[in-house]
This record gives sequence, structure tokens and C-alpha cells, in this order.
Amino acid sequence: MIKDKINGITLDDLASMVARGFDKATADISEIKTKLSEHDKRFDEHDRRFDKLEYHIDEVKDAVERLEESDVLNLQKRVQILEKAVKSLAVQLQK
Repeated sequence: MIKDKINGITLDDLASMVARGFDKATADISEIKTKLSEHDKRFDEHDRRFDKLEYHIDEVKDAVERLEESDVLNLQKRVQILEKAVKSLAVQLQK
């Protein structure tokens, strides 16, 4: 042990305190890395879930658009039939 003392602390004491500080910092960094890794895994899971939701939303959107298109076409056909019927009735009434 080195006998030199500065303010009542030996160099060995100082070296031990520095070593403990580095050990604590290393443990803290390791804990932070572990927590970051856990958060990365959770974010990956959320990304997968959002991707699935986007896919399903796109499917619903496509289905609604197809429905709207077919409904519009059906309504157009029905209106055309009604227009022809009204014209026919109007012609018959004018006779």
C-alpha cells in the first residue's frame, strides 16, 4: 500500500474509489443497454402490428370502393330503367 496521504486519503484508497466508480458506470451502462434492447423488441412488435392494421385498412378501403362502384352502377341502371318507364308513360298519356 502506498503510504502517501492527501487529505487523509491514500492513493490506494483513491484508486479503489475510481475503480468502484468505473464498475458502477459499467453496470449502469449494461442495464441501459438491456432496457434499450427490450424497448427495441417492443417497438418491433408494434411495427408488425401497425403493418397488419395498415394492410387490413387497405383491404377494407378497397372493399368499400368496390361496393361504392357497384352500387353506383346498379343505381345508374335502375335510374335508366325508371327514365325509360317514365318516358313511355308520358308518351302514353299524351295520346
